[in-house]
Amino acid sequence: MEIISTQSWGQWLLVCLFLGADPKGTSEPWTSGIDPIHGVPTVVVNGSPLLVLGAQCDIWRSTRQDDKTVAFFDGFRDMHATAVGIGIPWSRIEAEEGDYQFAFIDWFIRHAQSRDLKLILNLFNTNICGKVNEGSGYPQYTPSWILDKPEQYQRMQLRTDCAYVEGGPPMCPNDPRTLERERRLVVKVAEHLKETDACRTVIMLQINNEFYYQQWSGRRPENPKSVRCHCRWCDQKFNPDRDATGEEFMFRSFAEYLKVLTDAISQVIDLPLYINSPWWDPYIIPIFLQTCPNLDLVGIDGILAPQEPNILTRSQVDRNIPFASENPTENPKTRFNLDILPYYTVVGPMGLGNLLWECHTPHTVVDDAAARRKYAEALYPLKNAMVPIANARGTDRLVGWYAIRDFQPNLATDVFGNFVPADKESGIVSRTRFFIRQGRQTRVTNGARFDVTLGGVSLDIGETTAGIIVSTRPGELLVATSGAEVRIRGAGAVAAEEGVYLRQQWNRGKPLVLHKKQDTWIVEIGRLNTVRLLYDVNQ
Repeated sequence: MEIISTQSWGQWLLVCLFLGADPKGTSEPWTSGIDPIHGVPTVVVNGSPLLVLGAQCDIWRSTRQDDKTVAFFDGFRDMHATAVGIGIPWSRIEAEEGDYQFAFIDWFIRHAQSRDLKLILNLFNTNICGKVNEGSGYPQYTPSWILDKPEQYQRMQLRTDCAYVEGGPPMCPNDPRTLERERRLVVKVAEHLKETDACRTVIMLQINNEFYYQQWSGRRPENPKSVRCHCRWCDQKFNPDRDATGEEFMFRSFAEYLKVLTDAISQVIDLPLYINSPWWDPYIIPIFLQTCPNLDLVGIDGILAPQEPNILTRSQVDRNIPFASENPTENPKTRFNLDILPYYTVVGPMGLGNLLWECHTPHTVVDDAAARRKYAEALYPLKNAMVPIANARGTDRLVGWYAIRDFQPNLATDVFGNFVPADKESGIVSRTRFFIRQGRQTRVTNGARFDVTLGGVSLDIGETTAGIIVSTRPGELLVATSGAEVRIRGAGAVAAEEGVYLRQQWNRGKPLVLHKKQDTWIVEIGRLNTVRLLYDVNQ
């Protein structure tokens, strides 16, 4: 068991008390929710907007809670992440029936809180991509005391001669006994967070992971949509007049199961709740959202590049909110676009943010010095101008852009649909365009430079991959970019300085040198920079 020193515990206590929190959780001063700012859904934590930017740790690394897990936290802190996601297997909370232990969760909360990272807990309970464990029992999601009693807790029964992967099939969502046990679990987790997470380090909960029921080893069924569970619970419930296919029946069953869990959590604690889509057909998403009033959104897997349309934009149906929740780092497109993806989800669909999915080595970002540097340079300006950016989205006070690269990698998938790492992490860029947003208006332009008007001046922007400019007040522009040349026309005297925003307070750094050519001021913004421009508008 990890021992917390008196000094570190005292420091945590002082931080919470200084910020006005009751460390016992009784006064509940902290909140986390998804609120619209100028009509743009945004995570708001303790009254301050938060752009969710970072990564989800893969379950193999995180479950061990060893030096590599600590290195994940350290790495994404150093990459200027705002939040990370962690998988929490049911078997690590309730290894023995009715004995709830939370040291496993608390370990992650301490490591995140000490690094100024917010935490998203992914509750891996009964259905993790259609499995209950990851083969040979490790990591194990559903606890043994359930799996060892098939006569009491129903596993799915699929009438097909196709072989299921090791770790499948998952628990049946129509078994009331399994549902009741999982309901008790999530209530206990919610109660624990309410009582102990005084600083509200945990900002969102994912319930199960990518509900699924077909994970075939080798040959697939000829008509996979017709497949469904045929246990006694499902045969009693199946209604051919309502359910057009076996697939629709299964996802309605998952949604009804999820409603019980999300309703139970919401009665205890007010946290955003979501599930994740692994390339579901978009018709499935409204099934969950319409069935579960306390489900905030369906996150989307596999956002590899900002080309449109993609799975993220196709999934913005019903009341869904854009959130790129798992972007696999073993995919060459993801790695190639590390400097683009955070800006894409912030200014493109104007979503909650972007989390990488850190696969196992050697295709992680945290273990790759070049990839870490690339992602850090993208996140630094966003983190250090986060509040002004969030408060300006949806208004004409913000201009954002990112490069759209037509990129052809060497990529394939295996029989399970998982990405197979390419022989080379390289590809051919055949064309680059720029997506540009100003307020609610967008356009795509060709070429290396583009023009915008903001704050009463004309801006010519080039030598860049992505960035955001906010008009914070008359005569002041805030530039958040990992590198750009900005030419300003229509201004008198112009001054530029580096710095960072801490909430709404600008903290000045060193001044930048500007050049003037005729009526144009030129500022070169280097890497890892947030820059404030002060100017007089010509009359």
